[in-house]
Amino acid sequence: MSPSAALAGFGMRVLKLMAIIGATGLAVHAWHGHAHRPVNYGTASAQPSPNGFIATAMPEGAQANTVLILAPVNCPSKEAQRADALSRKLTGMSVPNKRANSFSLKIDNPSPEQQAGMRRAADVLGGEIPAVFVNGMGKSNPTADEVAAEYERTVVSN
Repeated sequence: MSPSAALAGFGMRVLKLMAIIGATGLAVHAWHGHAHRPVNYGTASAQPSPNGFIATAMPEGAQANTVLILAPVNCPSKEAQRADALSRKLTGMSVPNKRANSFSLKIDNPSPEQQAGMRRAADVLGGEIPAVFVNGMGKSNPTADEVAAEYERTVVSN
């Protein structure tokens, strides 16, 4: 294995770990003050869509009707290259998409449903890269056909 490939693999592991730690920290912070309240985790909303996507919290700044593909940008790793290929294929399918390498949330006093959405977003981020989000739904390493179908299923009219 070349030094650059080893470094890219290490970078991917660090990025994934940072995303999980950040999402977990947000969930713990959000949970503080709600520990004595009975919680309904909204299990119905956690059911996967026909395309395997689950309802999640959306990252700050995510645009409606635009697929967000999260993986390191300008990186030679196979995961980042897979994300770039997914973006190109979606563009060829006329599905609007954006590549990014970070996920952040800002939710003040989250409801139990929002907390559950944050946990499901952490699950997506903790899966195989790329993590893909569209219109309130997320999935780890989906195919272009799955993403396009989920986009069409969830597209919001203006």
